[in-house]
Amino acid sequence: MRIGKLEFPPELLIMPALVLIAAVLILWSCYYHYRQKGEMRTLAESRGWNFLGKDLPELRRWFAEVDAGRKWTPSNIIQVEGPPEKVYLFNYWSHSGQSRGSSEEGTACLAERPDSQTAELVRIDPRTPLAPLNELEEKLLVDIVQVGGPEFRGKFMVRCRRPDIAAATITSGVQEVLLRQTSSLNWHQVMIAGRRVLVTVTLPLKPEEWDELIGMTKRLRATLP
Repeated sequence: MRIGKLEFPPELLIMPALVLIAAVLILWSCYYHYRQKGEMRTLAESRGWNFLGKDLPELRRWFAEVDAGRKWTPSNIIQVEGPPEKVYLFNYWSHSGQSRGSSEEGTACLAERPDSQTAELVRIDPRTPLAPLNELEEKLLVDIVQVGGPEFRGKFMVRCRRPDIAAATITSGVQEVLLRQTSSLNWHQVMIAGRRVLVTVTLPLKPEEWDELIGMTKRLRATLP
């Protein structure tokens, strides 16, 4: 490219542009997470909850035990209730193995009982309205199990490496809670392991949806044996 009498190689102009774009993205990420932390801290203070911050060793250990194939990074952790029966609310970022292309970011609520022990993980995902996508997903995933009643199986997909544990976990109570969940909360996934229940949401939450997320998680915990 020529500017006046000076001629510059194209790569000299491209590099500054790339650096500028990278800088803008980094600044936006820092601002977003700073704002997110402020919102969670304000929420905790307004409700009288305990804002624990960015790390809780027992939470990291639980994720490492039940979902070893995926790396979870919880942050802005709030202890809503407990002990003895604890409820946590937090932001998270996760990705599969070494691949960051499969990353996921959102908000989660974990409800547990004091006698909780690590057990095989059961995942519950809402089915999409498009039948071909559901059929494709079932062909690609090897851990799908058919449990629950016809209405439940039509709306949700259950995954577990142990069909017997999935059958014991997806009780009529669990099915009823999910089938009767009529609020606007657009939850992403339910994870149940032993007497711990985790519900994730990947979309920004409205003020009234914080209570809906906590309430749904606690109702699921109440159904566990």
